[in-house]
Amino acid sequence: MAATQWIRLNKEQAGEVIDRLAARKDAVVFSRDLTEVSWQQLPFYSRFRLYKLTTYATLPVFTLTYLADSSEFIALDGTANPIYTADEKDPVRIDANNVIAYLEFFFSHVQGSEGDVFLIRDPHKIPFIRNFTPGQRQSIEQSFRPVQVSEDDGTLHVTGTLHYGGGILAATIVVQPDGKIAFEEQSLLLSGIHFPDSPYATSAFVGG
Repeated sequence: MAATQWIRLNKEQAGEVIDRLAARKDAVVFSRDLTEVSWQQLPFYSRFRLYKLTTYATLPVFTLTYLADSSEFIALDGTANPIYTADEKDPVRIDANNVIAYLEFFFSHVQGSEGDVFLIRDPHKIPFIRNFTPGQRQSIEQSFRPVQVSEDDGTLHVTGTLHYGGGILAATIVVQPDGKIAFEEQSLLLSGIHFPDSPYATSAFVGG
């Protein structure tokens, strides 16, 4: 599955988005001239799109992301709550064909207590693979377990390999029909595998 491309809005369209955000009570002020606005269509929502606003009016440059439809913006704040709110308002539609896309979206915007959760779909394309020693690369390849998806009465079970907290884990992720997720059957495969930066904050992220 290739990574979804961002679609950049022209200046007039971006200004309309910025004006809508400015009307919010908790508005963050964006410069119309120095803010880039892009969006993605998400396959599990009917109405909500993912919006990314990057402002160059300050240093360092910063980016905020929102789920938005024609009437509201939901700010993504690093916790699961905003996503679960959107899942209720625009009832999420998750199936075996799009559950991986949902998990990658979820993990790219929700951090665990020990940092980012990254689902490895191809051990040769994980972020920062060139930072690891040949021995570490070989260990990752040998430990890798391909992603498998099964379904039981609407509940999806995704089994595969994750990077989390400086380790490579095998785990099963349970995805409920309402979008809520939980982990089960976790086992540590390798330790001491640290990414130098977030896999979601760098162009090093490549979809499998």
